[in-house]
Amino acid sequence: MFEKEIVDALKKKVKGDISLSVPPDDSMGDFAFPCFTLAKEMKKSPVQIAEELAKTIPMPEIVSKITATGPYVNFFLDPAKVAESLFAEILSKKDKFGSSNVGKDKTIAIEFSSPNIGKPMHFGHLRSTVIGHSLSLMHEFSNFRVIRLNYLGDWGTQFGKLIYAYLNWGSAEKLHACPIKHLYDLYVKFNEHVEKDEKFQGFAREWFSKLEKGDQEAVSLWSKFKHYSVDEFRKIYDLLGVTFDCYNGEAYYAKKADSAIALVEKKKLAEIDEGALIVRLGNDMPMMLRKSDESTTYASRDLATLLDRIDEFHFDTILYVVGHEQSLHFEQLFKLASLLGFKQKFVHVAHGLYLSPEGGKMATRKGKAVFMEDVLDETIALAKKTIEEKNPDLKNKDEVARTVAVGAIFFGDLFNDRVKDVVFDLQRILSFEGDTGPYLMYTHARAASIIKKAKIRASKDCDASLLSDPSEQRVIKLMTRFPDKILDALAQYKPHILAQYLIEFGRAFNEFYHKCPCTQEKDKNVQLARLSLIECSRQLLENGLRLLGITAPSEM
Repeated sequence: MFEKEIVDALKKKVKGDISLSVPPDDSMGDFAFPCFTLAKEMKKSPVQIAEELAKTIPMPEIVSKITATGPYVNFFLDPAKVAESLFAEILSKKDKFGSSNVGKDKTIAIEFSSPNIGKPMHFGHLRSTVIGHSLSLMHEFSNFRVIRLNYLGDWGTQFGKLIYAYLNWGSAEKLHACPIKHLYDLYVKFNEHVEKDEKFQGFAREWFSKLEKGDQEAVSLWSKFKHYSVDEFRKIYDLLGVTFDCYNGEAYYAKKADSAIALVEKKKLAEIDEGALIVRLGNDMPMMLRKSDESTTYASRDLATLLDRIDEFHFDTILYVVGHEQSLHFEQLFKLASLLGFKQKFVHVAHGLYLSPEGGKMATRKGKAVFMEDVLDETIALAKKTIEEKNPDLKNKDEVARTVAVGAIFFGDLFNDRVKDVVFDLQRILSFEGDTGPYLMYTHARAASIIKKAKIRASKDCDASLLSDPSEQRVIKLMTRFPDKILDALAQYKPHILAQYLIEFGRAFNEFYHKCPCTQEKDKNVQLARLSLIECSRQLLENGLRLLGITAPSEM
């Protein structure tokens, strides 16, 4: 915020593009303008240019002082005017504070989550779900039209396994009573048989071939399995507060693969190699579109998916929030799409894995898969236990426990750079101290409690010049950076930029809260100014947490 006023003042003395930076030390001002690029044109040293500009630039109203430090022109904002401007904007915009119009008239499609049907949702899918959900919210907040895509894993030989297993060992009663558990048990049983006898793999391929050819019995069972699976997924998504606009999975697009391949052949980009149809894209590993037995591949089905989405959704950009192990696949897919003449922006938003506190991949003690429902249940139970200990008289404890648990999981992920692996430690992420979601949610609840108990209301007309304590100034200064942090997170598709900023802001707010009492303050003008700062801080925390997919509770 406030860069525009400074840039406009610089434009009266400087030609060309103007870029400001934030000095590493508060003593050097709020913004700095480097003069290196002007040296050649003006035939002077950057230090001399900075000194001259500092003396001749017209002073913007929001600026209190302009100085030269070496080759930089440093701008110091007027704290009182900054606070007045912030309070007016936050108290009027409220839940829109920090939003922008950078996405005006732009459409972005975001593929994320993408669990496999016929199984409980694996905990490994949570990273994609959390990151994709946050990016969806941030883009909407910045006025993009957002299309949320859930590319279900609903095709392949594993469904031949499920169909065979159900027909031979399944129970209609168990499927109706507890569908996903029953299907998973059948899947495990089938794989146990494969370990003893390889002929079962043939049974799986045979049933999947029937499914591909539209066999009525196979299609009917597959549809039933998918219906039950999506119903179970929706329950988890509802708990997480996550929604999607499209659930079309690989099966939906598989029938379109031949037309996608035909387009590649028409452009003369494909060739036959040992019976397989491939595309060479300038690296050692060609992209295979059709196997030697004429069957399509994951790559050709993904190409068909992309082409169909371009035609249906008319997006400017598409994000694939998928683990980094698929980096080569997306590099090839995007290059092929470009060779086919498509000009949209294609982005692989790669992320790492969840690791256990011991450092290995997340697994139970028996080495089996970890399911999202189990982790959520355990987290909610632990959150409720903590609430019982800290605030046993709290109303709606179950609801607050769910809010805290989901917020803790989301923040525990999003605080980390998405490209890195994340150590998932339930006790740590649920802590009310440190860099955690509960710490920020409690900070919000603390601010909300002060506002609720106060006998006066926050006002943009308070005397902001009375907020002179360094802790108050720190909160105000950090507050100005909120809109830019959102834009930075968007530009890099990295929610951790916002999450880490919120922790810094939360710490600053708590320091102010302890150092500068509000409701006990005798001077009514000071009390009103501090109350206004508290309400604006609360609103910022609410908005910031919401963009991470976290509900900010008013009581905890």
